[in-house]
Amino acid sequence: MRAFVFSCIGVLWFSVGLGLIIAPAWVVEILERLASDELRLFVLIQMGMVISLLLVVGKGGLAFRAVWIVVGCVGLAKGLFLISAPLGRREAFLDWWFKRPFWAYRIQGIVLAGLATTLAYGIISL
Repeated sequence: MRAFVFSCIGVLWFSVGLGLIIAPAWVVEILERLASDELRLFVLIQMGMVISLLLVVGKGGLAFRAVWIVVGCVGLAKGLFLISAPLGRREAFLDWWFKRPFWAYRIQGIVLAGLATTLAYGIISL
């Protein structure tokens, strides 16, 4: 079951990462649309926090344990900030996040695809 959940996380990260590498304007537009509504934003934040919690809790047996602890803790911290921050600060953070040059999105895509590949290697080691 753990391998299936981590495989789903890896496929999600890899697909978003490749989208950010190949067509950053299109993917960012979709993500902005998803984050524009308060309910959708709340669901996205919660999904990110659940994925981060799964990485922190389910790291046993995976290769590169320290990487997954750090990635999970950073994701949890980001989610807690987005949930607990005042509306003005959260909107400023999201504006900063979505208004970046395209080369920055491509680097983020490379990092996401790399994390997905590393997670796939960790799943093989289970």
